[in-house]
Amino acid sequence: MPSVVKAALRALEYLPWAKSIERDARYDLTGSGMSDTVAPWSDDDEAKALADTWAGTLEISELCRRDVRRRAREEFIEVVAARYGVEPARVTPTLGSSLAITHVLMALLRPGDQVVVERPTYEPLHRVPEMLGASVSRLERDAADGWAVRPDRLARLLTSRTRAVILSNLHNPSGVGTSRETLLEVTELAARVGAVVLVDEVYLDYCFSTDAAGSLLPACLVAPNCISWSSTTKCFGFPALRAGWIVTGVPEAARAIRAATDYLHVDEPVSTLLLGARVLRQADRLTAWAERIGDAGREVVQRWITGEPRVSWVPPRAGLSGCIRLPDLMQDVPFAQHLRERYDTQVVPGSFFEAPGFVRLSFGVDPAILEQGLANVSAALDDLA
Repeated sequence: MPSVVKAALRALEYLPWAKSIERDARYDLTGSGMSDTVAPWSDDDEAKALADTWAGTLEISELCRRDVRRRAREEFIEVVAARYGVEPARVTPTLGSSLAITHVLMALLRPGDQVVVERPTYEPLHRVPEMLGASVSRLERDAADGWAVRPDRLARLLTSRTRAVILSNLHNPSGVGTSRETLLEVTELAARVGAVVLVDEVYLDYCFSTDAAGSLLPACLVAPNCISWSSTTKCFGFPALRAGWIVTGVPEAARAIRAATDYLHVDEPVSTLLLGARVLRQADRLTAWAERIGDAGREVVQRWITGEPRVSWVPPRAGLSGCIRLPDLMQDVPFAQHLRERYDTQVVPGSFFEAPGFVRLSFGVDPAILEQGLANVSAALDDLA
């Protein structure tokens, strides 16, 4: 009997792939977030010390009682607000950065609105507005320009129907940062047509700062028509919590976003709120550890690239991953398949991020694993040249 169930939702490509690939590659260079903080992958004393701070028994009754939810939610909001230096009325809890995308866009978009989304980018940033009936235009970011956001290109895309401009900072997949000055230009252009600027900042935590004199700032601190979101997943090493937050430039925007909560998860799990707040109280220590790991790995990759003339990259501003350009005419998907099958080494094909001819490579792993993984990439290049 034929099925009467027909999928109306277009399936994503990258996330199903990321969840389906076997994680037993000896040289796994696919990650973009820190390893689980509570289960350190090295014998480093600092990694052990961070894990030890989470040792002990959880009070299950505290995490499963509805009567503590209000207090847990207020506590989480206050901790996020303090981190950004904003009033709590501008903060909305959500379940990870991935849901934050849908959360914000559901609140702000209507079918027929125009949205401008960077390219290349993380797939849901352009798929979700399409799903919600928006018309999506693309703002090209090119490796030849250092993956920079070009306000002049944006100006040619904006219309009276433009409702939002969507970016990532640090850029996913390249790890390049967008400066406060560039963001300010973007927000001014968007404001002229009544649009908001939405920035996925889950990687910005790797170099987070609220110093107005700094070159990088959360978008919500740059202009009133900006909205930022992030989570405990990448920099902090707590992806299993699904603890996320949205911070707006003005409280009015937060009220609209909070109204969308009832369409999604209604209430956040108490465990997510309580443990998420605990993570953010240790943000400085966790960020310092991630910076140490990232700096060491980035140096290894840069040294390899200097000696490997067939590839190139724009060095990431921070974080644990970057975008490696393969030789001309070399296809990234077959290359990644060959690398896995022949050398037990896994990278992410750039095509999943709309960057064909590139691979996203993680350097947030043990240096010995990274060095051998890079040597395997060179060997695979030899095979396919």
